[in-house]
Amino acid sequence: MNIEMNPVLSNQTTNADQNKLDRTAILQTMKNIIITTLLCLFVIAVQRLDYFWLENSLGEHSLTELFQALLLLFSLLCFYQLQRRNCLPRATMLVCGFFTVLLIREMDAYFDLVFHGFWIYPALNVTFFSVVYALRGNHLNEQMSTLLNDKNMQSLITFVVLLFVFSRLYGMGDFWEGVMGSQYVRDVKNISEETIELLCYTFIAFYAGKTKVSQAHQ
Repeated sequence: MNIEMNPVLSNQTTNADQNKLDRTAILQTMKNIIITTLLCLFVIAVQRLDYFWLENSLGEHSLTELFQALLLLFSLLCFYQLQRRNCLPRATMLVCGFFTVLLIREMDAYFDLVFHGFWIYPALNVTFFSVVYALRGNHLNEQMSTLLNDKNMQSLITFVVLLFVFSRLYGMGDFWEGVMGSQYVRDVKNISEETIELLCYTFIAFYAGKTKVSQAHQ
């Protein structure tokens, strides 16, 4: 039996599908713009509260440092929950170890209460445990490849690179001393550098959450 397709109906269906895709793309773009704006406003709000309300110079015990630690903890827990659900356990454990070491480094002022530089010892222990666990079996390459294929993970890595490369180079004391000369004020350097770090940590946490959701539903 031959069934003839009505070309008019076929074109209408195609146009309707295309219109739906167009609306979805526009709504998704607007959503991304709104979320990005809100995250940026959050960082600026913390900066203003720290300096003008709490009168901090964004040092070790500032609100900015506290939020950096909390955002790192959130990112760590996202991957820890994936690991506990046995979702790419080798790869997610490795990422957990990475964020745990970052968190330990961010809290070095408290570890220094034991003695200066003490943070390196728990950091090395976490690194050793994470690497040994991740290398058990022969699934790390496959699991890491799956995790890295997630577009949210790629965005997360982008902000990790900005954190380690851009913020560090941007916050170098020699640069700021050269810019301000005899009027060099360390607080200006600290505020600038720590604000950029908080921005990076904010987006790292955001994409860690999105990675958790996307991987949990696969």
